Order: sequence, then structure tokens, then C-alpha cells
Amino acid sequence: MSFESLLIHRVYLGSYTSSQNYLGEWKHNYSYSTDSTKCRLSPVTATQKTSNPGILDDVKYKAIFPSGTSISTGGRVKYNSNEYIVKECYYDSSHHHISCLLSEL
Repeated sequence: MSFESLLIHRVYLGSYTSSQNYLGEWKHNYSYSTDSTKCRLSPVTATQKTSNPGILDDVKYKAIFPSGTSISTGGRVKYNSNEYIVKECYYDSSHHHISCLLSEL
């Protein structure tokens, strides 16, 4: 079984954009990519939350992305019309994939 075959979910990644309106005020928002990105989502269980108090309290999913995916802490992910904020991202020891913790907005 290959790593690619384990990436069974499709999500949209959000990027932070800033622009000025006609009054010169800055407007900040997230725009989502039109192409989906493959990943694997795993719900964070109650056991995992109690074993890491304060860290995983508001985390709903752990997401695994292929290395090279443009995602970072503070970014946004959209899955099944729900938006999530990326709480933390880290590479595995061989930089094979990126693991991220997602909290619901």
C-alpha cells in the first residue's frame, strides 16, 4: 500500500489576502484554492485530548499532507463546507509528509 493511496480526503487550502477598498481601508480575508488537495484526516479522540490537556482541547482533526504542500500554522482548510484553522504543522523526521492539527472555526 502506497502513501498516496492513504490520502483519501480532499480539502481546499485558504490563503490570507489583504486589499484596500475605495476609502483606503485595509480588508483582510481568506480566499480558498479552486483545486482540492489530497490529505488524510483523522478525528482526534477523547483519549488523545485527555492525554495532552491544553494542547488538543479544541483540535478536531489531525491532517496529513504530502511533503511540498503549501500549508502552515495559522492557515485555513475547508472540508465538507466547514472551515478549520491550522493550529500546528510539523514534518516527520524524513520530511516525507506534513502533519497538521486543525481546529474548527
